Amino acid sequence: MTLAAGSFGLALTALGQTRILRIATYNIGSDINGITAPQPGLIAPWNDVTNFAAGGVLAGIGEELLKGNAQPLDILALQETTSNPLTVTPIANALNTYYGVPGMFTNSAYQATSSNPGGAGNGPNALVYNTWTVRLIASVGLTPPSGTSYGSSSGMYRQVVRYQFAPAGVATNAANMFFVYVSHYKSGTGTANETARQGEAQIVRSNAATLPPTSRILYTGDFNTGVAAEGMYVTLIGAGTNRAIDPVNPAGATNLTWDGNSVLDVKTFSPTAIHYRDDYQMMTTNVFYGTPGGLALVPGTYHVFGNNGSIAYLGSVTSGANSALNGRLTTNGPVFINAALLYTDLTNASDHLPVVADYTIPLPVPVITGFSRVGPDLVLNAANCVTGGVYSVRMTTNIALPLAGWTPLSTQVASSGNLSLTVTNAVDQNIPGRYYILQGR
Repeated sequence: MTLAAGSFGLALTALGQTRILRIATYNIGSDINGITAPQPGLIAPWNDVTNFAAGGVLAGIGEELLKGNAQPLDILALQETTSNPLTVTPIANALNTYYGVPGMFTNSAYQATSSNPGGAGNGPNALVYNTWTVRLIASVGLTPPSGTSYGSSSGMYRQVVRYQFAPAGVATNAANMFFVYVSHYKSGTGTANETARQGEAQIVRSNAATLPPTSRILYTGDFNTGVAAEGMYVTLIGAGTNRAIDPVNPAGATNLTWDGNSVLDVKTFSPTAIHYRDDYQMMTTNVFYGTPGGLALVPGTYHVFGNNGSIAYLGSVTSGANSALNGRLTTNGPVFINAALLYTDLTNASDHLPVVADYTIPLPVPVITGFSRVGPDLVLNAANCVTGGVYSVRMTTNIALPLAGWTPLSTQVASSGNLSLTVTNAVDQNIPGRYYILQGR
């Protein structure tokens, strides 16, 4: 919205706000051989609040620069947990301690089911999220066709959970909602295991088909295959409502293999001997191609954290040749964690590497409801703001100048949907033709 300022000799414009969300999927291996708590290096040391300077992998993910942006995690999809009390809530609490903000992170209260919790890699899926940026609307556990039993008799070994989100601080609507499926497909080679994985993928696709055909969906988790010809993979990317796209293979070729001594940068297993691609973030076409109006992948941000292909096949992330984090770590976090420590943390935190990507989601355009001059100050009022959103005013006398060149004047966090912002010494009648922008971020 643009307002002419009459005798003030200025014009005001309000710009829309786009929020960036950092989303990761991570098999953390906290469900086997007596391990039930977050392993050392995940958010290290998670149970010792006096030594949080160590940081850990989850803090390091927030420190990584992607397209010049670094920020804390917003959604963390987890596999191989033991339970919310033993594994998941401690992760949320540790992140709150690390960032120094009580309640910033929490986890879904829904407790997923698995065939053998605490057994051979069969712990339930779970999810941690940032309450400042996203709002969890629903957590829905998918039910196998044969009933609620999990294991070989039902075709689903670890319950898939569908989480529904919207941006925090704004009203929920059909456009800004999105869904995250968290899966841990049956492991192992051979026909029987491949058939089990395909059956699980069919359950996921059938459930996704019950959602509106324009839904924004992420399909995340440990897929336990690196072969595009496998039935599970083909089922997920196959034609139909809310089909999945793999960012590594958007054309949907089925003659590709990501295991073995090739395509090293997509491999997620294991940190000490890179050789399999197990972990994925797939997404619906509107998310991948950035169809305007909802959740969209930031191109070039999908990657395996700590692995850019510079590690030799069967090599370790701690190899001196690993350059994945070179020049990609910001010093603006609570504590700077260097690359060498993060590589070591990755080897301790899990036998998998996390898959991370940034996404954007549009937020409402603020509406300028009025402005006035009080001496040399400009007082600006706006509605339709995002609660907790950061708004800034920039000024220029040359409207053709790119926005980055406009002079920043004032910044304020909106405590509600309405904003009253005073820009000191903003108005000078001796300098006509000033232009101002109210910008959300």
